[in-house]
Amino acid sequence: MQSLTRFSRSLWGDFGRSIEMSADTLTSVSLLNLSTEHTIERAAKAMIERAERNPPPILKLNHPFFRMVPLERFLLTALHVEKWNYQRIARTLGIEVALIESWAWATRLKFIFQELKLPLEYPHGPGTLGPVCPEFNLSAPWTQRMLDDQLGKRERMFLQNHVMGCDRCRKVLDQTQRLFFKIESLIPVQDTSPEVDAALDHLMQTWDNQLVTRRPIFMTFEQSMIAFLKQPKAQLALGGLFLMILMWASRLPRH
Repeated sequence: MQSLTRFSRSLWGDFGRSIEMSADTLTSVSLLNLSTEHTIERAAKAMIERAERNPPPILKLNHPFFRMVPLERFLLTALHVEKWNYQRIARTLGIEVALIESWAWATRLKFIFQELKLPLEYPHGPGTLGPVCPEFNLSAPWTQRMLDDQLGKRERMFLQNHVMGCDRCRKVLDQTQRLFFKIESLIPVQDTSPEVDAALDHLMQTWDNQLVTRRPIFMTFEQSMIAFLKQPKAQLALGGLFLMILMWASRLPRH
């Protein structure tokens, strides 16, 4: 549920509005009876669509992050805060995995160099490549895949060994790493406070209530009794039983 609160805050900016939207969306999506993981993904997609249709008035927050479009804010949060992989992001958005890599790189560069205008060294491939240096794709570099943990085991082992002995490629990786660290430090949805904890508790309660509604087996004895007593037929039967007990008690001989 913490992921959902962070996504909501990245999309809506205003704390109160974001909690309202996440709880409302979770209530609707939970009716689909999905797993917890897929519920979070479906709810995130629904909130993105709502934010795109009715953009919230968040520019007044005067933070460069909120000048990005909803999809870009979701992507940066998913990658840098939640550490989602490309496959899960693509599944959430309903697009091809191959599109995520170039989109992620373009969004990161836009945030750092266009919105923040930070004087970081622009990550680009070395001027000359050695015989075993990996090719640096300007729209989807290997350094990004490596830092996003999106490499296969053999490719990761090769690149880790390579950068240990190649100053040129190690410099490019260091440039990308500095960019990553800066982005992660500037996404404004990672703070913790009693207010944030209370919002998370509220969302968890919403989820628990929906879980009980969908699957009564998860009800506690107390919840089962409350649900039973709320039924009109149960109230009528108990009322009749109580009346019968009173009538019986009134006929008992008194000493």
